[in-house]
Amino acid sequence: MIRKMTRRNLLKLIAASAAAATLAPAFHARASYPRFPVPPDPGESSDTDVWAFMGRAIHTVAFYAEPSTGSGRLDSRARDQAFPILGEVRAPFSAHNDLWYKTPLGYVHSAWVLPVRVYPPQPFIADVGEWGFWGEVSQIYTDAYAQPSVNSGRIYRFYGSTVYHVIEAHMDEQGTGWYKVYDEFPPTSPRFQWVMARDVRRIPRREMSPINPFVGNKRIEVDLGQQRLTCLEGDHVAFTTLVASGLGGATATPTGEMHVLLKQASRHMSNYPYPGGPEPLGDLFDLPGVPWNIFFDLSGTAIHGAYWHNDYGVRRSHGCLNVSADAARFIYRWCYPIGGFEDDFIQSTRHVGTPVIIF
Repeated sequence: MIRKMTRRNLLKLIAASAAAATLAPAFHARASYPRFPVPPDPGESSDTDVWAFMGRAIHTVAFYAEPSTGSGRLDSRARDQAFPILGEVRAPFSAHNDLWYKTPLGYVHSAWVLPVRVYPPQPFIADVGEWGFWGEVSQIYTDAYAQPSVNSGRIYRFYGSTVYHVIEAHMDEQGTGWYKVYDEFPPTSPRFQWVMARDVRRIPRREMSPINPFVGNKRIEVDLGQQRLTCLEGDHVAFTTLVASGLGGATATPTGEMHVLLKQASRHMSNYPYPGGPEPLGDLFDLPGVPWNIFFDLSGTAIHGAYWHNDYGVRRSHGCLNVSADAARFIYRWCYPIGGFEDDFIQSTRHVGTPVIIF
C-alpha cells in the first residue's frame, strides 16, 4: 500500500530534496527521487501547482538574528546553496532596497538571494511532439551536459526560473530521462545541451496565455529616475515593478518612445567577442535561458527577467531593463504582439508593438 502524503509534508520533501541537491551536486546528479501520489488540499484542483519557496545564494550571503547587519550574525551560505524562504520583511539596508527574507537560518538581505519556486521531481515526457515544449528549470539549478550523460562534460549550469525550448527526449541505460534543449545563440558552446528531465517543468499554456488581449491603449512607461516600470491601459495601472536599468555612458538605457519589436520566451545573452568582432562593453557575461524577453529597439535592448541578481531600483545593467522573472512573464504576456504557444520568437513592428516610453 502506498502511503499518501499531505501537501505540508510534500513541501517539506521538496525543500529537503532541493537543499540536499544543492549542497551535494554528486548526489543530485544520480539521485532517485521518491515519488508520492499527492492528494489536493481543499480548494485545490490538482497537485501541479505545489511548490516550495526557496532561496539560492547568488554570492556568499550572511544571515542575521534580526533584519539588520547590526544584529548578531548567525550563519552564511556560499554560492548556489539553498534554503527555505519563510517570509518577507522591510527593514533599512540600502537607499533603494529594504527587502529582507526570513529563513530558518535567520534574516538575509534579498539583493543576492534569488527566490525560486521549487517543484517536486517532474515526470519524464517521452514524446515531446514535433515542435517540443517550453520548459522551466524547477529546481534550484540543474547542470547542462554535452550529451545525455553526466560523464559527457558539463557545459552550463541552468538556474531555477530560467526557460528553454525542449526539442527531444531520451532515456539512458540507467533509466534516467533527459531533455535536449535548443540554444539559439551559443558564443562558446554547442547549439544543443542535455538536462535531466526531472529538473525541468513543462510550462502549461495557461502560464503563457495573453493577459487582457482585447484592451486598447496599452503602453509601457519607464521612469529611470525612479527606476520604475508601469504597464498602463489608458489611465489604468495594470502592473508596476522596480527595474535595474543601464549603468550609464555606453551602457545607458536608451530614452524616448519606442515599441515592442520582438518577444522571446528564452534568450541566450552574451557579450563574448567573436573572432574579429568588436570589443564588448563592460564586464563579460554569458547567460543562457534568460526568461521572458521583450525587445524594444534595434540595438537589442530588452525588458527581461534576471537570475544573476535580485536588486532592483538601481542602475546596474548593460542597458537592458532587468526585472524579476515573475514580473517579466507578466509583461511578456500582457504586451503586444501576441503570438502562438509554439513560437521561438514573435516579431512585430512599431505599428503593432506596445509603445515603450522611457524618460
